[in-house]
Amino acid sequence: MTTTHRTGRRIVAVLGALVIALTGIGPAAAAEPANVATLATPTASYTASWNRVTSVNDGGGVSSGGSHEDTWATWGEDPRPATQWLEYTWEVPVRVDRSVLRFWSDGTEPNGDNVRVPGSWTIQYWDQATGAFADLPGASGFPTDRLGLNETTFEPVSTTRLRATFQALAGGADSTYSAVGVSEWEVWGTGGVVDPDPEDPFGPIDHTPVHIPTPVGVLPELPGQLDAVYADGRVVRVPVTWAPVAADDVAEPGSFEVTGTSPDLVEPVTGTVYVRDGEPGPVVAIDNVAVVTVAGTEPVLPPSVTAEYDDGSRDSRIPVTWDDVSAGDYAEAGGLFFVAGAVEGTDVAAEAVVFVLEPDTAEDTSPPSVTLTAEPAAAPSGWFVQPVTVTVRASDNRDPDPLVEVVIDGGDPAPYTGPFTLDDDGTHTVRVLATDAAGNVGEAERDLRVDTTAPVTTANVENLGSSVEITLAADDGDGSGVDRIQWEGPGTFWGTYTGPFTRALTDSEQVIEFAATDVAGNPEERRSLTLPAAGAELPVTAEASARCVAGRVHVAVRATNGSEIPVGVVLTTEHGSRDVAGVKPGASAYQSFATRVASVPEGTASVTATGTVGGEEVTVRHDLALAALSCA
Repeated sequence: MTTTHRTGRRIVAVLGALVIALTGIGPAAAAEPANVATLATPTASYTASWNRVTSVNDGGGVSSGGSHEDTWATWGEDPRPATQWLEYTWEVPVRVDRSVLRFWSDGTEPNGDNVRVPGSWTIQYWDQATGAFADLPGASGFPTDRLGLNETTFEPVSTTRLRATFQALAGGADSTYSAVGVSEWEVWGTGGVVDPDPEDPFGPIDHTPVHIPTPVGVLPELPGQLDAVYADGRVVRVPVTWAPVAADDVAEPGSFEVTGTSPDLVEPVTGTVYVRDGEPGPVVAIDNVAVVTVAGTEPVLPPSVTAEYDDGSRDSRIPVTWDDVSAGDYAEAGGLFFVAGAVEGTDVAAEAVVFVLEPDTAEDTSPPSVTLTAEPAAAPSGWFVQPVTVTVRASDNRDPDPLVEVVIDGGDPAPYTGPFTLDDDGTHTVRVLATDAAGNVGEAERDLRVDTTAPVTTANVENLGSSVEITLAADDGDGSGVDRIQWEGPGTFWGTYTGPFTRALTDSEQVIEFAATDVAGNPEERRSLTLPAAGAELPVTAEASARCVAGRVHVAVRATNGSEIPVGVVLTTEHGSRDVAGVKPGASAYQSFATRVASVPEGTASVTATGTVGGEEVTVRHDLALAALSCA
C-alpha cells in the first residue's frame, strides 16, 4: 500500500484567496446565460379573470388543455381588440439575445372567437436613451407554431423591459378577433439580479476544513466552532450552525455534503460526512496545511489535520504534533518555509507551508470587519415571513474588542448587546457601526423587509333583485401589500379576482370562497360568504311619490322592513337624503323632502337597506321613478 502527502482542495482555495487579497488580481468569472424571465414581473394589456399573467414565467408551459391558471389569455375581454401585449419588467437591467415563447390555444379555425395563435407578433425592448420601445436589432423572426416552441434570436440588448405585441387572429362577418394566449415565455441572457452587498475586504477569506466520519445509522457530531482565516494571517474561532442531518442520510454507507452558516463568514460553510460500514483501514494520505504569519511573529499551527483512510473516508479532527519552528524561518518577510508534523495513529507525516508577510507597522487605518446576519432566511419574495433575529459580529486586525453600535430605522445608536428580533411588519433599516481603538469605523447596513401577517379580505354584497354584485377588497396593513385576491363559487374554479362580479341567485344557497395572498407570499385562510336562495334575500320594500303641500312639491320616500332583523336604511332624492339606523322588523323609515318649488320634472329616488343575513352583510337597493308634478 502506498502512503503519500496530498495537497487538499482547501489549501488551493486559501492560496488563491491570499493572492487576490494581497495583489488585487483575480479571475473574472463570466456569467452563464440563463432564463432571466423568472426574475421579471409580467404584466399584460388584459388578463381574463380565470387566467394568471404570472403563469408565463413560472417554468411550466402547455400548448392546449391544462388548468386555466397555467396560462395567460384574453378571452374575457369584450369586445376583444385587434392587438394585445405581454410585457416583462426587471428591477435591474438584463442583457438578452434570445426569446422562446409557447402559445396556448383551443383550436385552429379563424372564427374571430375562442383563443387562437395570433396572426403575427413582434418583440420590442425599452430603449432607456429614447424613453420608448424599439425593435430588436437583427431579430431572426417571430414564428407562430401552435404546438411547438417559437424561438427568436437577436443581437444582444441591455434593457429593463421587453414587450411582445400580438396581432389577434381575425374572423367572422363582424370583424371580431380571437383572444391570445401564452403559457410560457422564456428570455435568455444575463443580469436581472440585484447585486448583493459588497463583501467586506477586511473579513475572513476561508475556514478550516470539515470532514466528519460516522458509523452507519449514527448521526454525526458536527463541530460548533471553526477557525476563520483572515488575509493578514489572523485565525479567529467563530461559531457555526449546521443544517439538520436526517436519519435517512446515514442509513447507508457513502458520503454527503453538509452546509452551515456563521455570522462571521459571507459564504456558507460546507463540510462532508462519511458514513462508514466497518473499520476504515489505515491512513493513506494527509492534507497539507497553509498558514500565514508576519515577519517576527511565530506562526500558529493548527492542532489537527485532515487524514484520508483506505476506504476513502476523511477525518479533519486528527491530532498533530508539529516540529519546532526556528525564529530565523519567519524573521524576514516575502518568503515561505515548511514544517513537518507527526500525526497520531499513522506514520504518514503532515506538512504545513508557512507564508511570511510584511508586518503592518504603519498607522492603523483599517476599519473593523462587520457582518450582519438575519435568520431564518427570507422567502423567495425577499420578504421575511417570520420574526427576524439579527446577529452582529465585528472583528479588527488590532483591536480585539471594537465598540459595536446598532441603529434601527434611523433612530439613535445603541450598544449591541446580543442578537435582537424584529417582529413588526414593514421595511426596517439596520445599520451597524464598529469603532476600533484608533477611531476607524466599519459599517454594515441592510434593509430587512418583514411581513408576518396574511392580508384580510372583506366582501361587500349588493342585492340587485334576482342577482347580487360581489366586491372583494383586501388590506395588508403595514406589510408587503396585496398581490392578488382569488375566489370561487359553484360552477367556477379558484381564479384571480379582477373586479366586482355578478352572481345570479338560484333555488339553493351558494357558498362563495375567497382569500388574498400578499407580495411576501403569506396566504390568507379561505373565507366564505353564503348567498341566499332566490326569494330569500333581504325583504325590504320601497315606494316614492310626489305631492303638493301649500302650493309646493314635496317628495315622500318610504322603506318598510319586512325581514326579521333590524336594518339600516338610506333614503335618497335629488332634494336631500336621510340615514335611518336600526329600523325594526315590520317598521318603516319615512321622509318627506321639501323642494320649495311649484313643479318638478320626472326624477328618481332610491332606497338602500343594509342588514346582516347568515353572518354576512347584505345590501338591497331600490331605484324608484318619480313622475313629473305641477302644483301651480
